[in-house]
Amino acid sequence: MRTAVFLLLLVTLLHAEFLVESVDVTISDVQSDGSAKVHESIKFIMYGDYSISLYDSGIEKNSLTFWSSTTELKDVKMHVSTANVDVRDFRLRPQPRTGCNPIQGTCHGELILDYWAYPSFNDSMETEPVPGTGIFTMEQYKPRTKRYTINPDSLSFTTTSEGNIVLEDKVYLTIELPPGSELLDVNPYPMDDSIDLPSYVSELSWNDIVLVKFSLVFDVEEGIDKEISDFFAGITRNISRTLSSPEGFALIILTVVLIASYFYIIMAKRRGET
Repeated sequence: MRTAVFLLLLVTLLHAEFLVESVDVTISDVQSDGSAKVHESIKFIMYGDYSISLYDSGIEKNSLTFWSSTTELKDVKMHVSTANVDVRDFRLRPQPRTGCNPIQGTCHGELILDYWAYPSFNDSMETEPVPGTGIFTMEQYKPRTKRYTINPDSLSFTTTSEGNIVLEDKVYLTIELPPGSELLDVNPYPMDDSIDLPSYVSELSWNDIVLVKFSLVFDVEEGIDKEISDFFAGITRNISRTLSSPEGFALIILTVVLIASYFYIIMAKRRGET
């Protein structure tokens, strides 16, 4: 009996206990190809000396797998779906514990995640995104206007049986729109916010809500200088793509022959004149 009680006490003492305080996911710096920067702050409370020692032992670790298994919290993860998003430049930074209470045996911890979320591409030049991938789908709506539509399947939060995103009371989603964006559609509306569509807004936030039929559409109008630079960038990409194709080598040889023939004719004429 004493052995059983001792083992039960030992298991209790060596059991790590963590509780989520808040999860803040911010999507910003939306690019013309639909890629965006994602910043996540995952805060939690740790209970007991064993939990605190585990946290301290992993303060130098930047493995999300380690922290997910250590805390056993479902929200210790990237809140984008890697099946629909190409994650690049991932960085995880555990923060020193704060607000420790020796009497209660608690401390506060935080994990900061930063990464870029790209769509998948059909080509090596990354000019043709795979439909349905990336956080945003981009459409060249007008010559200088691009329309962005959110792809809900790119996000990885708790969902209902119908597939709608559930933001619990401690989970926050913020989307920062590019400067000068014209918001055309949003559903559901952000909490405590009244918007008359279309509208020019810079930021949208949701919390403690079910995002039923989540929708977000906005336009970004670019300046004429951007259109000109994109035009020449397109020419450069087309030339590079042509030169790297099987016909590219033959084109290079033909160009060299034409240039050599031109100079040969010029030199021949000069020798004839002398």
